[in-house]
Amino acid sequence: MVMQADAVIVGNGPTGRLAYRALRDLGLDAVVVAPAPNPGPDPRTTALLPVSVAALDRLGVDVRPAATPLPELTIQTTGPLGLVSERFSAADVDSAYLALNVPIGDLAALLPLSDTVEAATCGIDYAGGRPTVITETGERIGARLVIAADGIASPTREAAQIRMHRHPLGLSAYCAPVTLESAHGGLCIERYDDVGSVTVIPVGERSGSLISIGTTPAVERLASRQATDIAAAIAGRQPAYGSLKLTGAAAVFPLSIGWATSPARRRVVAVGEAAHTVPPIGAQGWNMAVRDVMALHGVLSETVRVGGDIGSASVLGRYVRNRRTDLVGRISAVGLLAGVATNPIAPVQLARQIGLGALSRLPGLKRGLMRAGLG
Repeated sequence: MVMQADAVIVGNGPTGRLAYRALRDLGLDAVVVAPAPNPGPDPRTTALLPVSVAALDRLGVDVRPAATPLPELTIQTTGPLGLVSERFSAADVDSAYLALNVPIGDLAALLPLSDTVEAATCGIDYAGGRPTVITETGERIGARLVIAADGIASPTREAAQIRMHRHPLGLSAYCAPVTLESAHGGLCIERYDDVGSVTVIPVGERSGSLISIGTTPAVERLASRQATDIAAAIAGRQPAYGSLKLTGAAAVFPLSIGWATSPARRRVVAVGEAAHTVPPIGAQGWNMAVRDVMALHGVLSETVRVGGDIGSASVLGRYVRNRRTDLVGRISAVGLLAGVATNPIAPVQLARQIGLGALSRLPGLKRGLMRAGLG
């Protein structure tokens, strides 16, 4: 027996949950297919830019009660000129905050699911011309549209033969929740040094989400050390918060950059990390996924209004064209930043310091860069 729905969303992470919310907002019958979520705590956070907060507002999702506002960001870089630092304030661009930092677990709770099949997807059957999602436990769900929101490895994207171009960066990220000796006051600090980068994103009053990026061997060596030694090493590179204490499980993951140039094919559209991946620089990751979902919402809204086919090639082609320019610009910018920000050689460090220092003397350029990053 085949279950029928307007759309099947594969993946129950924040991107899949947001896609579910967007489709239900349009009155569409949507089903989420994914294994049962891990019942343990999730230490990760995501920094939502103002444009993403506004998008969630339009879908009736208010993240503010669960969020830590980030009104200021300081970028620091070491090198031949010593320590060069520049502060970026939300007030400079007439905003209440640069981002709202939200724990992933809290974000998931704000995006509940009511129609789910708790099983992994093992394939897509196109007999009859429309996709039927097949699960490992034998369920079959037919739909006019399938949304692949199942992450960077995305078996759903692969089943639809959507090609993903990925370039490994030779870098990895070490991520862990931490408590801080000194209160952060909502100030996020990114420091770039001869090892890589260290960022502590504020959470609550005296906690944070630590992200350290470096060459993969260096990050693996860091991760192999005792928790107290890791905390001491990080505090030595970034002393602004005093001593640090790791408070939960850490994660290490390799970084790559890439995207699917045509993220829709055969009634399947890939969104979020199933469609593009960038290193955690500039807070673009999940914010790009929000842009994907809201762009799809806009295209489908018009289609639903006129009674059209939500999975047709013409509809999904409009979505692809809608997203192409924005994705090319953002992925290119993040790739450039990743190369410059984490390169330890002295000439690049000097260029990084000169560029950062110039922003103090060019406030118009500084505000323009901030608006581009937040917009």
